Amino acid sequence: MHARHTRAAPARGTSRTRQRRMVLRGGRLPAVAVAAATLALAACGGSSGPAPSTASFGKGATGVVHFWARQATDGPAKALVAKFNATHKNLKIVLHLTPPNDDTSQLATAVRAGSVPDVVGLNDIDVPSFARENALMDITKYVNALPYKAALSPGHLQLATANGKYFGVPYLADLSVLWYNKALFKQAGLDPNQPPTSYAQIVSDAEKINALGHGISGFSFAGNCQGCLGFTMLPSLWADGQHLIKGPLGNQTANVSGDAPLKDILSAYRTMWAKHLVPAADQTQNGLTWGADFEAGKVGILPGDYGFAAAFKTAQQKADFADVPLPGVSGGSYSTFDGGDDFVIPAGAKNASGAWEFIQWALDPAQQSQFPAQGDTPIRTDVLTPAFAAKYPYDAVALKALAKGSVEFTLAYDAVFNEPGSPWFKMFEEAVYSGNVASGISQGQSGISSTLQSVKS
Repeated sequence: MHARHTRAAPARGTSRTRQRRMVLRGGRLPAVAVAAATLALAACGGSSGPAPSTASFGKGATGVVHFWARQATDGPAKALVAKFNATHKNLKIVLHLTPPNDDTSQLATAVRAGSVPDVVGLNDIDVPSFARENALMDITKYVNALPYKAALSPGHLQLATANGKYFGVPYLADLSVLWYNKALFKQAGLDPNQPPTSYAQIVSDAEKINALGHGISGFSFAGNCQGCLGFTMLPSLWADGQHLIKGPLGNQTANVSGDAPLKDILSAYRTMWAKHLVPAADQTQNGLTWGADFEAGKVGILPGDYGFAAAFKTAQQKADFADVPLPGVSGGSYSTFDGGDDFVIPAGAKNASGAWEFIQWALDPAQQSQFPAQGDTPIRTDVLTPAFAAKYPYDAVALKALAKGSVEFTLAYDAVFNEPGSPWFKMFEEAVYSGNVASGISQGQSGISSTLQSVKS
């Protein structure tokens, strides 16, 4: 759900995959900029309208399809375009990559100018804003006709839905998981094949691992990265049936003060911080080197990104490191953060038929199954075959969680969670670093409530 850096040179000791993913987990395009872009759309008076109803739509198209993709997810985009163009004689894809923090503004400008691309790989959290402003084609008929619709990521699909209609379809996933070090579990007297399944167990296991000493920490988190914390903490709340934001767009309320799992997870983080079960540097970890201590074998448990796996190069790392779905706070369930991109066809696209033909091809298992090599996850649960799991065991865990993945469905996501000084982060700081869980939750309730009202989400 959060864009990822792509072009800056990686810092020493930092994988390109981690750097490109993490910077914008905590520093996405500010909500005010997104709002400005969509307000500009409203001034255009665009009309989405349904896609053509001809039987040939999306079949045997010719000409050129202009495909805009984010630099943050350039790997899959480049691979798809190269393969498609090599295997299709009459339809060609021209790729344009939008830089970080410019994807929505570039699209808004194109809509305002009446010169839009044919298909866009849009950060899924931004789809509701464009759909609400009638900037996207209604493709409900074609999404409903997909024989594998039931296998599509539910969170991605929800973000592409407005007023019961589909204005997009899932493209690729960027999912959160729980990493743990089997070697450290064994050294601490824990069963390396029994990872924690609740936050009480996470705390208990972290205490035992931390007791190993020698610079070993039981747990780690990106404590100065608002988006990273949302990416890894919210799924455990969802697994327990709780969302921090409730209600339909335009009439949403905060569900913070009465959220028992939220209180429990903040208390667990507070306990681990107060008992020094996490590195002291976690408080200033902004995401740039998030996971590096785990890669170095110095951390027992780390909620993080599936894409961390791209940095595991040695045989020892691959033997020691394992991932499981993020557990519910109280256990017995799991979930993941349905981050990544949706395909959308802007209203007024010149080659919408070609765009839909390309989209259908890109959603085929033959293409989707190649995404793990790029650090991303397929958005179809039926891609999880024994062969896939054998080839990509880490991503098989993420893909398993996809069926139970979710999102906070709101136009105010960035303002509530990602922006510096967001009410979500203020709540975390007060509860975890200052040790005032009740006060933090109270502040979170009022802060998120006022933010929802100001954004009119």
